[in-house]
Amino acid sequence: MFSLLIKHPMLLVFLGAAVMTAVGCGGEKYDNLGEVSGTITLDGEPLKHAVITFQPKGGRPAYGKTGEDGKYTMRYTGSQAGATVGMNSVTITNGGEKRDEESGKVWFQKEEVPSKYNSKTTLDYDVQPGQQTHDFKLESK
Repeated sequence: MFSLLIKHPMLLVFLGAAVMTAVGCGGEKYDNLGEVSGTITLDGEPLKHAVITFQPKGGRPAYGKTGEDGKYTMRYTGSQAGATVGMNSVTITNGGEKRDEESGKVWFQKEEVPSKYNSKTTLDYDVQPGQQTHDFKLESK
């Protein structure tokens, strides 16, 4: 086979193209996603270091994290922004082990978010195609 490839270099080009087509070139494109971002507040204050999850009825969840300002952007994968179009159950939590990405400092944060927004969530959001902003205004009582 090797000698055949040396004698016919175009065969190598076609073989390479066939492999790339079968395997793909990375950068997978997902259909049926809407790009969602916004701000999460608790009692009117930005909810820092929270994790938000959108879980569709039958499919892969999307995740987002808030910074000091309470702002989030949903991610379907590490490289793909978005969440599945349609109704999603939403959970928000800010408790647990936290790590500062710049300094590497690790700490444990007490859960401040009531269970009605996480383990017993009453939140949902209907993701639409395209870009959208949705703020979550949580109350501790």
